[in-house]
Amino acid sequence: PTSSLTFDLSLSGDLVADQVFDITTYCSGDGSGTMCPCGNLAGSEEGCMNGSGTGGKLTASGNASVGAGSLSLNASQLVPSQPGLYFQGNNATGNAAGITFGDGLRCAGGGVIRLQVRFADSAGSSSSSINIPASGGVSVGDTKRYQVWYRDPNTSPCGLGFNLTNGVEVVWGA
Repeated sequence: PTSSLTFDLSLSGDLVADQVFDITTYCSGDGSGTMCPCGNLAGSEEGCMNGSGTGGKLTASGNASVGAGSLSLNASQLVPSQPGLYFQGNNATGNAAGITFGDGLRCAGGGVIRLQVRFADSAGSSSSSINIPASGGVSVGDTKRYQVWYRDPNTSPCGLGFNLTNGVEVVWGA
């Protein structure tokens, strides 16, 4: 015996493709890439060691969606009560291993855009509070690199008065 099934199917609405958002850390001051300037090595996924005894650490939270604008950059292990400049670059410097700059490594470069200055709290933490893709002129599909330059005026290990976090690379989606 045979059977057959006949039916009509009607769909309405928008087709939504899966979006891939990629957020990765790179350019640690742990000696796995470019050496820190005065032997001030720190841990994995941190920048070179600062006067607080740790390396500044940058992470990202939220959605790397240009349309949502909800991604936040979060810095920790900075020097308490000191200013930090959140900035964006097009390139990962030194083949993603960084180049020496101050007491640390500059990881983001090329077409640098200053995004925001935030002061670290008493625990050495701060977060961005802006719409990053809007402020940075980001388009869907762009790969951008982020980092925080921060002051370390009194306890700077190399005596240069400033340092940087590790880098964060973001591939932006819709």
